[in-house]
Amino acid sequence: MKPRFRLAAATAVLALAAAFAAGCATGGKGAAIPDAPAPVNDADWHSLVKSGRGCFQRNDFKAALPLFAAAARRSRALDDPNGLAVALLDQARCFEELEITDILADRDKAAANGAPAAVENMPERMRLRDELLALRSDARLTDRRRAELDVAIAGLPLAQAVLAAIVERTPPDLLSPADRARLLFARIESLASGDSSAACGLLSQCPPDAELPPSLRARRQIMGSLHCGTDEIETLESVAAIYREAGRADGVAFALSCVKSSDPGHAAGMLLRGASACHALGYVHLAAALLDRAEASGDPAVRERTAALRASLGLPPSNPPPEPKGDSLP
Repeated sequence: MKPRFRLAAATAVLALAAAFAAGCATGGKGAAIPDAPAPVNDADWHSLVKSGRGCFQRNDFKAALPLFAAAARRSRALDDPNGLAVALLDQARCFEELEITDILADRDKAAANGAPAAVENMPERMRLRDELLALRSDARLTDRRRAELDVAIAGLPLAQAVLAAIVERTPPDLLSPADRARLLFARIESLASGDSSAACGLLSQCPPDAELPPSLRARRQIMGSLHCGTDEIETLESVAAIYREAGRADGVAFALSCVKSSDPGHAAGMLLRGASACHALGYVHLAAALLDRAEASGDPAVRERTAALRASLGLPPSNPPPEPKGDSLP
């Protein structure tokens, strides 16, 4: 099974924030945060979920995950399936947002070692999928909540037959615009490679950008580039702008590093910007690899800019001078 954010995998080694019973709301420049009515009457549960969503709002998804996991444990202790559903759905949205970080880390390790590493959060995602599958059979859940669980399941690695069953049994009118988009994206990603006509047809059913959180707007843009013939450079610049406005530095770095243009000179500027952004986030090996790609354009002006950026970032030249021959000085 391919890692999630498969649209990214198709782009450059190569997807993402929340919508529950009452839809979704966007706070400030951060990611969309869940806005659901309180399913439990428990101060500890509410405190954990509130703290987790505060982290989510600040784009600190790794800090939000253990808080939502604790809220899930509290729900189990209370035997409250609706509280558990909210906590698990919150976790699913965190993993959705962390896909970009996974991809950047994977590509950085690949640049360092010559081979990609395992996706960091995959075991936790598989565990979450199993928990969601088990919970959806609880008769105390509403149809709407069960449909939301199905969408979250569709966004995690699963068999094609399971996805087809989810699509068949999930009425669109039960879903928020964001969840309708998520289910469409899962269907597109399950299509056979090269079936761009079907993918573009499904993408035309996606809710408008005004109804989607930043990560799903970005995902829609990339899918349009992959399947509907929209310009790659313009698409990635738009994705970078979406994430820049949302305060997502990882998304900006991801977009700028995904260029696969057939005109290397045209893409060189974005690769240089991507190298700088990746280096600032600590992806040093990936930054060097992007500089190598920019340098490969053969344009003397690009090579000069690349050399200057390498020096400013403290990165070695791509082709260091050979060691001098002969004996060393005494």
